[in-house]
Amino acid sequence: MVSAQALPPKDDPPKNDPNGIWQSDTGTKFEMKLTDKNLKVQLVSGSNPVYLKYEVDLTNTGEVNTYAGNGYFVAKVKEKECRFDTSWHIIVVLPETIAGYISHIVPDPVSCEVKDRGDEFTQLKKVK
Repeated sequence: MVSAQALPPKDDPPKNDPNGIWQSDTGTKFEMKLTDKNLKVQLVSGSNPVYLKYEVDLTNTGEVNTYAGNGYFVAKVKEKECRFDTSWHIIVVLPETIAGYISHIVPDPVSCEVKDRGDEFTQLKKVK
């Protein structure tokens, strides 16, 4: 009879630092600052002509490198400034890559009401 061998201890994945400037595929830049388990996300001013302000407060979910939370952004829609709620769920998969889901919103250009809302996969690359 063959005896079962104990499995080696599972190594935790390395902790990746989310601090810094991160850029989406569209060129929008976000500054991220981690304090304890809280990750603050803010738009880098001027990095996207549509977004005027973007603020999200994320918290570590208990999983290494994983953060989730809510916030808001102000976007220029036609000649109006519209405010929308957003939610993020991201993972710092590598020291230079974040992947996850953020709210995707389609507004009514006249009233700023949300016509469609869903989660959209996004990837951010560290630029600084």
